[in-house]
Amino acid sequence: MGGFTLRSKQVVELQNFLKDTKDKLEHARALAILNRHNGMTAEEAAGTLHVTMAAVFNWCRRYREHGIDGIRRKKPSGRPPVVKNKAKEIIPELLKQDPQTFGYLKGRWVVRDIAKALNEEGIEIGFRYVCNILKELGLTYKRPKLTVKSDDSQYSRKKKEVKNYRKASAMLAKKGYW
Repeated sequence: MGGFTLRSKQVVELQNFLKDTKDKLEHARALAILNRHNGMTAEEAAGTLHVTMAAVFNWCRRYREHGIDGIRRKKPSGRPPVVKNKAKEIIPELLKQDPQTFGYLKGRWVVRDIAKALNEEGIEIGFRYVCNILKELGLTYKRPKLTVKSDDSQYSRKKKEVKNYRKASAMLAKKGYW
């Protein structure tokens, strides 16, 4: 065998870790360590996983020193997300209110309108980030469709109103009415 050996208990631990982890970097780390144990050189293990030899050496060293915790991905350090936390507090309360009270013509909240309302509250945020926050909060959203489905005699008039609304809302948005 090569210069890197593991006890049978460690091999089983790494194999179970490989089955359980959902993180591809953690999976690669465990696989590199097992490959080294099975006789691969660091260069061969690095080549199969498309990483550097230094990475393989670091992973093996960290596993030796800290076990499975040494190859787990750590939470990134840094400043906590202030905007995200403020938005997470406000969004559920905002969604309980009627969007028309905020001056929006639609009868339900739209992601872009949520972002605009948050910007008016002083939280500078884009609509794509709002989508991520809604997902984290466990809330789902759909793209709104302006349609009128009805069997009544006024259907054609209503359809025309919806078409005019689309034109008017785009024009009002350009002029900055909301």
